[in-house]
Amino acid sequence: FQGNFYGVNIYDISTPAKAKLVTSMVCPGGQGDVSVHKNLMFMSVEMPNGRLDCGIQGFPPPPVSKDGSASLPAPSKDRFRGVRIFDISDIRRPRQVAAVQTCRGSHTHTLVVDPKDRNNVYIYVSGTSFVRQSEELAGCSAETPEKDPDTSLFRIEVIKVPLMAPENSKIVSSPRVF
Repeated sequence: FQGNFYGVNIYDISTPAKAKLVTSMVCPGGQGDVSVHKNLMFMSVEMPNGRLDCGIQGFPPPPVSKDGSASLPAPSKDRFRGVRIFDISDIRRPRQVAAVQTCRGSHTHTLVVDPKDRNNVYIYVSGTSFVRQSEELAGCSAETPEKDPDTSLFRIEVIKVPLMAPENSKIVSSPRVF
């Protein structure tokens, strides 16, 4: 499984000297960090060009001001930044079953299996991009911790993924790490 900024490539490496491409799935959004647990594949999406539906048209880059700095992109309910969850029971046809939105996207993630909880896996998400506007995703805040103790800055998100119903995945904790 090889994630990239435009999707995922899946190879058959049963004979390492003769690796074969099995599936190439286009699903832009940036970073593309991938992990797999049984029949589920998780993909980090951080860039603001990702679409909820994996649409290849994406979103245009945000406008650039006269001083060369980029402004925030216009809010859109179709934009996706967070962790995508795919059912890979048919490895040739991955199917997105959930898309958990986060305020800063997911630059990278860590898959955690709790031996005391065989019904769920947990994804620890760290996003490093700008904070989304609340018009795009409710609950996002770019304020400093002094102004807003629930700021989206300096935190990770913990996503609970029910293995029998991954479409019900959701953020269950957002601890501050700094």
